[in-house]
Amino acid sequence: MSLRSLLDVIELVPSTFKGMKGSTYFVADTKTGRVAASCGWFGSVFLSLVAAFLLPLIASQAHALEPAFSSAAEEAAAKLAEAFPAVKGSVTGVERDRILIDLGAKQVYQGMELQVYREGDEVKHPVTGEVLGRRDKRLGLLRVVEVKERFSEAAIISREEGSTIRAKDLVRVSSDRLVVGLPLIDAGGVKEANVHSVTKDLAIALAKTGHFMVIESPLLRTALAGEHASRMESFDDPATLKLLAEKTHVQFLILGKLSPGQQGLFLNLQVVSVVTGAPLTVASVEVTERGPMVVAAPSPPSRSTIGPGSGQVPSAVSRPSFIHAERQIAEPPRTAEQSKGSSSEIVSSRKVPVAGGALREPGASSSLSPGENVAIRPGEKAQESVTFELSDPLLALAAGDLDGDQRPEIVGITSSEVIVYRWQNQRLVSIARIGSPRLVRHLHLDVGDVNGRGRAQIVVTAMSGGRNELQSFILELQGGQLVRIADKLGYFLRVVMGPGMETPVLVGQRMGELTAFEEPIIRLAWNGQQYVEGQPLTLPVQVKGLYEFAPIKATGDQISEVVVISEQRVKAYGSEGKPSWEEKNDLGDVDHLTFSHVPTYRALQAKYGFKSGIPITPEEYAVRQILPRRVLVETSALWGSARTELLTFTNPKKVGVLQTELSFPLSQVVAFDRQDGTFARGWETIPLEGKVRDVALADLNGAGRKDLIVLSAVKEKGLVAYLHDGSRGIISVFSFIR
Repeated sequence: MSLRSLLDVIELVPSTFKGMKGSTYFVADTKTGRVAASCGWFGSVFLSLVAAFLLPLIASQAHALEPAFSSAAEEAAAKLAEAFPAVKGSVTGVERDRILIDLGAKQVYQGMELQVYREGDEVKHPVTGEVLGRRDKRLGLLRVVEVKERFSEAAIISREEGSTIRAKDLVRVSSDRLVVGLPLIDAGGVKEANVHSVTKDLAIALAKTGHFMVIESPLLRTALAGEHASRMESFDDPATLKLLAEKTHVQFLILGKLSPGQQGLFLNLQVVSVVTGAPLTVASVEVTERGPMVVAAPSPPSRSTIGPGSGQVPSAVSRPSFIHAERQIAEPPRTAEQSKGSSSEIVSSRKVPVAGGALREPGASSSLSPGENVAIRPGEKAQESVTFELSDPLLALAAGDLDGDQRPEIVGITSSEVIVYRWQNQRLVSIARIGSPRLVRHLHLDVGDVNGRGRAQIVVTAMSGGRNELQSFILELQGGQLVRIADKLGYFLRVVMGPGMETPVLVGQRMGELTAFEEPIIRLAWNGQQYVEGQPLTLPVQVKGLYEFAPIKATGDQISEVVVISEQRVKAYGSEGKPSWEEKNDLGDVDHLTFSHVPTYRALQAKYGFKSGIPITPEEYAVRQILPRRVLVETSALWGSARTELLTFTNPKKVGVLQTELSFPLSQVVAFDRQDGTFARGWETIPLEGKVRDVALADLNGAGRKDLIVLSAVKEKGLVAYLHDGSRGIISVFSFIR
C-alpha cells in the first residue's frame, strides 16, 4: 500500500464510522493535527489500532523518501549547472536590433542570456606592479534568439544607461557564481513531502555545484515584506521581479513543484529570468528510492544536424512525441529483448491511432517523452504539450506584441467579441476584450504592426448580417484597454507577411457585386489619422480571394511565389503563374468561417440580361462563402531540416447528401517541407480533439523559439447549440525543443 493510500484511509475513517464518539489524527504536509469525530468506544479502539500500526509505517515511508529527494535534488542541480556553462565570446556586428556574436551551436542555445561588456583599464598592484586584472564596463544583457553552426544572433533585453554596443565588445556567462533565488518548493498535493527539507536539499545541491549562490525563501520573503508580501505567489509580476533584483541582486529565480503522475513522483524546476520574467530552462527528474531518472534536461540542444536536402528526418529519439513523421526511416538494430512486442515508433500518418495523452482533461499539462522503446540520451530533451479548455467559443486566433514589451499576446475572436490573452502559468489569461454592435459578425482575424508604431494592431474583418455590408475595424491595446483606431471599413482585411518581407503589409479587398472576391487586392497605409488606399498587390493570376494565399518568396512587398489553398488542397505558384507543386491529399473541411454573399441587382442584370422592370430577388442568388484555412510559412523549420516549411491543418471531411463524416483525414496540424525546390509532406501532430479552426506561432516562453498554438473546437449537440455556434474551444500548445 502506498503512502498516499494510507493517508486516504485515515482521512476517510471518521466518515466511515458515523455515530461513534472518539478522535483521530491526520497527517498532511508532514504536520499533525487533531480531528474530533462523533464515535463510540468501538470507533476509538479501531482508530487507536490504526494509529498504532499505520502511523509508524507512514513515518517510515516518508523517511525512506528523504534520500530519494536528496538524490533528485543533486541530479536536478547538476542539470541546471549544465544549462549555464561559463562561455566567453565577442560581438562581431550590430544589425539594427540584432547583435551578432561568435558563439555557435557548441557554446550557446536559444533563450540563453549573456552579459555584454567592454574591457576597461588594467588594475595593477601598487607595490609589485603586477597586473591584477581589468575593470569591465557592463553594457547590457542579451538573449540568444537564433543559433547557427559558428555564430548566433541575440536581442538586447536591457542596456546600461548611455552605453552603446559595438563590434569587438565581449559577451559571457559569468564564471562567477550566479545569484539565484529559491522560493519554497510547491508540494503540489504530495502529502508525504516535507517541502522545507526538499528545498534545503536543492539549495545545498545547487551550492555544491560551485556555479550558484542561493538566496533562500526567508531572505526572499524579507525582500518582499510589507505591501509586496502577497506577491510571493506570483513571480511573473514585473514589479516583484524588479524588487527582488534591487534588494537581493538575484539574477534568476528557480521555481520548483512536486508533481505526482501515473509513472511516479517528479520534481519539476523552472528557471526564470529576473530581468525579463521569461522562463529560460526547465528540468524534471523522477523521485525514486532507486535514484532519479532524468525526464527533461535543460542542457544545450543536441549538436547533431541533418544536412538540407538529405531527405532524412531527425531520429525518433530527438523527435517530439506529439509528432508523427510521414517519411519512413531505417530503424537501428535491436536486441531480441527490445524486439519483443514492440514496433517502430515512426509510422505512416494514415494508420496512426489517437496517441495516448492526445485528449487530456482541461488544464492538464504533460511532459511528453519518446516512446517506451526509446531511451533519452544525455543532452536530449523530452517535449512539452499543454492542452486546456477555453470558456469562449473562439473562431480564430493570432499572435503579436500588442504592448511593445517584446512578449507576444494571443488574440481570439468569437462571432461578436475580440479577446486578448496573456500566457501565464501555462495557460491563457484574458486581459482585455471588446464587443461589436448587434448584428455585426466577425469573420477573420490578423495581428501585425501595420502602422509602424513598434506594437501590433488587431485587424478584424466583420460584416453586418442585416445589410450584407463589410464593417471591418482595427484595434490597438492602449493602457490595458482595446481602442478602435479605425471603424466601419468597407474591406475584407488581412495582414500579409512572409519570407523576404521586412514589415507586415495591410491589404484589403472590397466586396464584389457579383461574387464576393472579384475586386483587386490593394495595399492600405496609415497616414496618422486614417487608412488610405495604395497600389494593387501583384499576385499570380490564380489568386482571386484575399484569404486563399500566403507568400513563399518576396522582395520587399513584391511577392514572387505563393502557396494557395484551392479545392481543399495546397498548391504553389511562381511569379509567372505557373504551378510548381500540388499536394494530392484532401485537407478536409473548414466550415466555421462562412457568410452569404448576395449579388447586387445591377450585377445580376448585367450577367443574365434581365430587362428593366422585371422583378428580381437578389437573395435568391446568394452564394455561401467559406473562408479557407490559414497557412503559415516558416523559413526556420519548427522541426527538421527544411529550408521552408508550410504549416496548415486537416479535418475530417463530410461527403454526400446526408453529409456523412469520414474519419480521414484526421484533425491535426501538418507541415510541408521544401528541401530541393519542391515540397513534400513532412511531420504532423498527434490527432486533436474536435475540429481544428486555426493555428498561430509565438515565442510564448521567451526562449527564442516559436511554440505552435492550435485552436480546435468540439460542437455541442442540439439545434440551439448548432444555431448559436455552441462549441467548446480547446487550445493546445506544442513546444519544439531541438
